[in-house]
Amino acid sequence: MKAVSQGIIISYTAKRNKEKFELRNKLQKTIQKLERELQEKPQNSKIKEQLIISRHELNIEEQEEMTKNLRMTRQNFFEHANKPGRWLSYRLKKEREKRTIQQLQDEKGIYQFDLEKKKQININIFRVYIKGKK
Repeated sequence: MKAVSQGIIISYTAKRNKEKFELRNKLQKTIQKLERELQEKPQNSKIKEQLIISRHELNIEEQEEMTKNLRMTRQNFFEHANKPGRWLSYRLKKEREKRTIQQLQDEKGIYQFDLEKKKQININIFRVYIKGKK
C-alpha cells in the first residue's frame, strides 16, 4: 500500500511540475512573440496591453515559485535549528570553501596550490602595490 501511494504522489507531482513548466514556457514564448509584433507595429495598443498582461501572469507564476522556495527554506532551517550536527558542519564547510582562495598565479603564469607559495605570491603583490603608491 505504501509503495502504491508513493507512486501516485510521485506521478501527481511530476504532472503538476510539467504543467507549470509548460505554462511558463508558453508565457515566455507569448511575450517574445508580442515583443516582436510590438517592434513591427509600435502604435498598436492591443499588443501593448496583451504584453503587459502576459508579463504580469509570468511575474505571478515566478512569485508563487519564489514563495514556495522561501517556505521550503524556512522549513528546512526550522527543522535543523535545534540539531547542529552534520547539517551545520556541511553549511560551514561550504561557506569556508567559498571564501578560501584555491589557487594563485605567480609571475611565470604557473598556478600555485601550496599555502606557503600562495602567501609568498601575496607578499610580492603587496610589495609591488605599496611601491606603486609611494
